[in-house]
Amino acid sequence: MRHTALCGSLALLVACGAASAQWADDFDSYADGTLLYEVNGWSGWDGSSGAAGTVSGAQAFSAPHSIAVSGTGDAVHPFSGYDSGVWTFTAYQYIPDTLDALTYFILNDVYNHGGPYDWAVEMHMDPATGLVTEVVHNDGSATPILYNQWVEIRTLIDLDNNYMENYYNGVLLASGVWDVGGDGLIALQNVDLYAPHTETVYYDNFSLVPTPGTLAMLGLVLCAPRRRR
Repeated sequence: MRHTALCGSLALLVACGAASAQWADDFDSYADGTLLYEVNGWSGWDGSSGAAGTVSGAQAFSAPHSIAVSGTGDAVHPFSGYDSGVWTFTAYQYIPDTLDALTYFILNDVYNHGGPYDWAVEMHMDPATGLVTEVVHNDGSATPILYNQWVEIRTLIDLDNNYMENYYNGVLLASGVWDVGGDGLIALQNVDLYAPHTETVYYDNFSLVPTPGTLAMLGLVLCAPRRRR
């Protein structure tokens, strides 16, 4: 799996540089209640319509809409062609303080409906501990969940050097090898919003933009996150 201006409900691929493109989606031009199944690249895990997310006006980082996931929610947006370059993947997440079970934000370096799959980033937001962790790299880093507000999730992905950095609210949770599974495919192929819980979690303002390689390799945080309630 990117920076020109991002506006409207952008589920787009725009030429950017010699061998790169960018993508973004803010859900604002979709009708409220739209099931995001086979809509601008969105689907459910393994192509299941029952796992797809829904457009919601209940919360929004940029008004009026976001994507809502809960219950059987396992919303995915597969990608293709992101196998080189340095990228920043950003999403904004809203977790209510009534969250009753673990919720997940995942980036897959290998994804296909029906498999095979591989996990490059797996963030756990666990209400039992009140902490956010990244379990693929599992170095023990954690930071508190910020409830009832929009929080930035940002991942720097250097596909040329098989390297990543993952941040929650500007806090570095994990860094190291992108292709932890070691299958030799250095790519970004999917974002997965897994929500096996009764309470609804919301995401908004996704973007995937090309990034100067020095930023990833020097470990610099790009832009302090803005919060909206």
